[in-house]
Amino acid sequence: MAETDQNERTIKEVTVDGYNFNVDTDLLDDVEAFEYIDRIENKGQVAAIAPLLKFMVGDQGYADMKAHFTQADAEAHKDEPGYKGRFRIKKLQDVYLAVIEKFDPKG
Repeated sequence: MAETDQNERTIKEVTVDGYNFNVDTDLLDDVEAFEYIDRIENKGQVAAIAPLLKFMVGDQGYADMKAHFTQADAEAHKDEPGYKGRFRIKKLQDVYLAVIEKFDPKG
């Protein structure tokens, strides 16, 4: 029962520009996550955000997120002929920061 309570406490709802998703912030306290975070924070490797998010929300969760932000980007540029929506790096960084903000190492 205590393990279930712990899991419930570490699952946080995160919202970025109207997109809601759940993430188990306890996964940030994992060696694999630490390696990604070290690459992001200490080595400036923004590209490590994508595999970190896949680790935290799963492949399907990441695919859903990517599809949402790609569609939102396409909608924002609908007046530009031939524009192809994309999951922009800035949005990826926004998601990363929102997830990190929910992490409570004391939890």
